[in-house]
Amino acid sequence: MKYAEYIKTVEIDALWGKRKHILWHLDRHVNILSGVNGIGKSTILRKTLLNSDGVHLTLFPEDATELRCDVIEKFTIEPDALLDKLEAQFMEYKSSADEERSVKIQLFYDHVDKLFGQTEKVILRDADGIRLLQEGDILTTRQLSSGEKQMMLILLTVLLEDQQCYVLFMDEPEVSLHVDWQQELVSIITEMNPNIQLILTTHSPAVIMNGWLDKVTEVSDITVR
Repeated sequence: MKYAEYIKTVEIDALWGKRKHILWHLDRHVNILSGVNGIGKSTILRKTLLNSDGVHLTLFPEDATELRCDVIEKFTIEPDALLDKLEAQFMEYKSSADEERSVKIQLFYDHVDKLFGQTEKVILRDADGIRLLQEGDILTTRQLSSGEKQMMLILLTVLLEDQQCYVLFMDEPEVSLHVDWQQELVSIITEMNPNIQLILTTHSPAVIMNGWLDKVTEVSDITVR
């Protein structure tokens, strides 16, 4: 078994009843798919993730047989349950941390403090689980706002990739996020995992404002017919 570092191209046959053929050459690190509602952004993302019939992926290196990937959906039906699962994985990750992992965890803590500090929340480093302190009160992830839960979900997912080569699929991750967080999102993800390949859809100009405009692809640009 050999894991791929990233996806080079995505080809989708007969998207939407043979009306479209998609050929997408991907950037090694950041790929942002844009277009009007109903044009097929989420469908392209989903088909690529599932690698179902009619989807052809070219991987690097070419002899790779497996692909590490994570997905963050536009709407998470049970965010609390998912956060509980990620928190348990985080505690296991933390309990076995060596010096290198400790640096990654510290970076995670620093990003949480910076982002959540706008509402005077600070993550407790030595807590049994993920706990935040706000004006003397200790909060669990279940007590966070929807936007804070979304950001915590993203940060934990990326941290637990352990800076390995991963493809992270994100469908409109800006939902529930304040515009300031939207602007920082891609930079934070790529800093936490420099080996990631990010493939996301968005309607938000804020997501691409800070240096990512050249990573935007319109669906019409990758539609062959």
